[in-house]
Amino acid sequence: MLAEQEEKWNQRKHNAVRFFDTFVSMFKSRLFTHRPFFLAHAITYACNSKCKTCTYWQMSNRMNDDLSTQDAFSLLDEAYDNGMRGYYLFGGEPIIRKDIGKIVDYAKDKGFLTTMNTNASLLAAKAKELRNLDFIFVSLDYFNDYHDFIRGRPGSFNEVIKGIKKIREVGNTRVVLVTTISTLNVDAIEPMAKLARDLEVGISYNSVEPTVQSSFELGRTETPVQNFGLNEMQLQGFYDSLLRLKRDGYPLMETEYVLKHFAQSKRWTCQFPKMFVYVSADKKIFSCTYNHTYDLNQGSFRHYFSSRLYQDHVAKAEKCNICVRTCVRGYSYTYDLKPLHVMNLVSEAGILLKQKG
Repeated sequence: MLAEQEEKWNQRKHNAVRFFDTFVSMFKSRLFTHRPFFLAHAITYACNSKCKTCTYWQMSNRMNDDLSTQDAFSLLDEAYDNGMRGYYLFGGEPIIRKDIGKIVDYAKDKGFLTTMNTNASLLAAKAKELRNLDFIFVSLDYFNDYHDFIRGRPGSFNEVIKGIKKIREVGNTRVVLVTTISTLNVDAIEPMAKLARDLEVGISYNSVEPTVQSSFELGRTETPVQNFGLNEMQLQGFYDSLLRLKRDGYPLMETEYVLKHFAQSKRWTCQFPKMFVYVSADKKIFSCTYNHTYDLNQGSFRHYFSSRLYQDHVAKAEKCNICVRTCVRGYSYTYDLKPLHVMNLVSEAGILLKQKG
């Protein structure tokens, strides 16, 4: 009994240090280095969905290019040595990897804050392996099995619900739904907020955006936006709806300050490249607009962050304003330490802290 209590105490202490280090790394970036403190790792090319609003899954045939377990560990070591303290896993579908639990465990033991974006198709089966995730972002685009049609995977709605319940049973992972709004589900904005409230989880919204379908080197495709994107009027209605839902008390992760500025079409300075560095499954850094890559197999984080390529990316991003991802503006406002936004963040933290672990 005493040994068990000591283990729990050590775990709480380790968690406190990890969270503290993440905040310190952000402030170091903001005040001194202006370099990323979060590694965003598209850990596999493989995906078991065929989403209508995404084309990443068309690269599944490249899954043999994924890093080995040991190479993923080495990537984490290099990222940590370069001041990164957050690890964000996505894909493809990250849970497809047989070693995904080992990689999450290694990241947490190393000292990273661990987060993942998943379609949750395999979450129930692998929940115990993923108990060391701090946060999990679960893609869910509709409030019933019409979600299966959008995602191109029969049974996926039920998989998501089962996965959320299971991951919360086995540990203290905090859950946030991520809903991508398109012409296929523009009627789901408020019902999804109600579902998140009923499930006692947070929710974040995106609008359809360009993706990649062949390789990061070849750049992005506008196909999802052309086929299912919101027009200007619909996009304005989308932002207005989010602001209303936030003010009505639904568990949206975006702050009211951020959503108000979206609704007002207010311009902003994107700080995303100073916060996150994207790395592909085969260890290529790629920009958020998919207009350049850098091969870490032949270089290093240190060299990239000192390069003209990175500096130009940062400068262009600051004036970009094309991003429709509400979270990116929120991250940028946090990085800029905007007082009203930071004050609003207290309530968003409450959404996660109140979740039953």
